[in-house]
Amino acid sequence: MSNKRVLITGVGGVGVFAAHLVAALPGVDLYLGDIRENFIKHKACCIKDNAMWSNPEKPYPNVTPVVMDLMDLESTTAQLREIKPDVVIHLASLLAAGKIRTSVPLEIAKTIYDANPVGTGLRPWAPGHAVLLVNLMKSLHAAGLEETKVINGSGCDFLHVALKSRGLAPTCGLGDFALGEPALKRIIARKYGVEQSDVRIHLAGHHSLIMPLMFVGTNQNIPYYIDVAVLGRNVTEELDFENDIFPQMIDENTWPAEAGLADQEQTAAHGVAIARAILFDTNEVMNVPAPQGLPGCYPARVNASGVEVIVPEGTSLEEMVKVNEAGNVAEGFKEIREDGTMIATDLTVEIIERTFGIEWKYKAFTPDNALEAFKEINVAFNRFVEDYHANNPE
Repeated sequence: MSNKRVLITGVGGVGVFAAHLVAALPGVDLYLGDIRENFIKHKACCIKDNAMWSNPEKPYPNVTPVVMDLMDLESTTAQLREIKPDVVIHLASLLAAGKIRTSVPLEIAKTIYDANPVGTGLRPWAPGHAVLLVNLMKSLHAAGLEETKVINGSGCDFLHVALKSRGLAPTCGLGDFALGEPALKRIIARKYGVEQSDVRIHLAGHHSLIMPLMFVGTNQNIPYYIDVAVLGRNVTEELDFENDIFPQMIDENTWPAEAGLADQEQTAAHGVAIARAILFDTNEVMNVPAPQGLPGCYPARVNASGVEVIVPEGTSLEEMVKVNEAGNVAEGFKEIREDGTMIATDLTVEIIERTFGIEWKYKAFTPDNALEAFKEINVAFNRFVEDYHANNPE
């Protein structure tokens, strides 16, 4: 039997961690897709070297660097046709979130990154995530690989909604609100004096929610759905999330500045957990962002066929979608139309135009003009950063 094939597109912070985890899976060939030729050549060697010591009992991993330019659809299509990946973990973006969070002081960065009403949410940066994702999905279809499972780490909670009507929505996302599950399990396990494995949590919520939960221990009035069982007994009604559980999350996460961008590690681990369930047809229930072209995170069953939302007793799919649509608004999306048009909230428009000193042309954009929309916001952001540092020398 031939090995399964996993392609990682974008071997940056999250991608490097994901690559090491995928390389440790048995019977899986790993392909590293990135535009940086020397970087991925040496990174492939690093992954193989590390595997020799960390997984000595397993076969030496097959790791192949692939110089991949997702802006070149013809070349990408040919490469995908040759690789024939079973799973793609897509992590490439034209603008990394870390750049926004670290280019200016935190209090300023919050206004152009954090959810409404504190900041703009991710709506201004959505075009930068959309460009390469759209190109990847188009290339997969052109290569006849519509059945390849795509786990997208770039703007999944909102972009999948916009791509659904075009038949280009990935299988699911990764990370986002699901990143709160380990911290919640530790807190609740400690409260009931049980092992973390004795706690089962179903989640519905948005990326816009995970940021305030992890940083300040509050949901910031953003809706959520959480259902908890301990040793098979539902204890949801016994838990005071907003006054007891959420405040404890500040000390149970990897996100503070002191840890650098350590959230990249858990984001990678979550994405690879989804990939593992698909590759080995485990049929396990997990919390997964943006399955089936839906906004936000849901409990879902994951197997070789893909990712299917499950609806816990006491709620409905419609109620969970409503929670996540509110999360999209907090992320700065006033509306995502059936044709894929993504419209910014009035608050997000006001903050961007005031902060960057522009009349924002692409306050509404589509997957078709995402590159132009990205160029506009990227030029404005870079000019803002340059002006800030020129006026505030260290």
